[in-house]
Amino acid sequence: MVQELHFQHKNLTTAEVYSSQMHRLHRVKLFSAAICHITQGSKIIIQDDNRLVATPGELIIIPANTSLEIVNQPAQGAFRSDLLLLSPDLLTAFKTQYIQDYPPARLTSLCAPMSDGLSFMWEGLLNAVRHDLPVKLQEHQAMGLLLALHHDGLTRPLLIERSYNLAEQVRQIIMLSPAKPWTAQEIAGYLSLGTSTLRRRLQLESQSYREIIEEVRMSLALAQLQTTSLPIGEIASRCGYLSSSRFTARFRQHYGCLPKNVR
Repeated sequence: MVQELHFQHKNLTTAEVYSSQMHRLHRVKLFSAAICHITQGSKIIIQDDNRLVATPGELIIIPANTSLEIVNQPAQGAFRSDLLLLSPDLLTAFKTQYIQDYPPARLTSLCAPMSDGLSFMWEGLLNAVRHDLPVKLQEHQAMGLLLALHHDGLTRPLLIERSYNLAEQVRQIIMLSPAKPWTAQEIAGYLSLGTSTLRRRLQLESQSYREIIEEVRMSLALAQLQTTSLPIGEIASRCGYLSSSRFTARFRQHYGCLPKNVR
């Protein structure tokens, strides 16, 4: 149960969760992106084929609108955790202000180790909220936490807009690193889905992850051809093609003309 709700605002919500006994919750869905830190006990998180166990040494990073099964397990008679909800407006402001280029993401599950920097920024934000500092200061602390997450390569799950259909969510992921040699398993992992679930749901939308990868790469290539003077070989590399001839063939098949004819 939620023991105390410390702060409610359109951009930030924090709560302390407490339970004296183990309980299992089905179909838990948070409509805002969330970060959770367990301070006592452990939490089992189940989604599709994935099963994770989170402990006090980790942060749990939960994308918006993700349905989960959760088991809260007490230790020494209690389960406690701190929960932070981040509004879409706050995340949009963070992306606009701080994200120009996305480094390779390192998060492969919903659980991330609590580094010294993350621990410092997390405690700072909770203290700002619990001491009821002015809203702007609380939001400043939240930006600091997001920057610490970004520095550790952990923000990607928070930057995916879950109100979109699955194909668009996959497209957003690919856009963060177009040259990356994506696999279905990696994409599914960022969305907290099983690989078979990802393929099946994309098929229902008449899409495949390979088609989406090519769409993103071709869109990026066209934009760079039209707006930069970069050599075609460098554009091909930025779009994930090791061979310029391969890139040229795919571009011609996609757009019906050669890359050099776009300029």
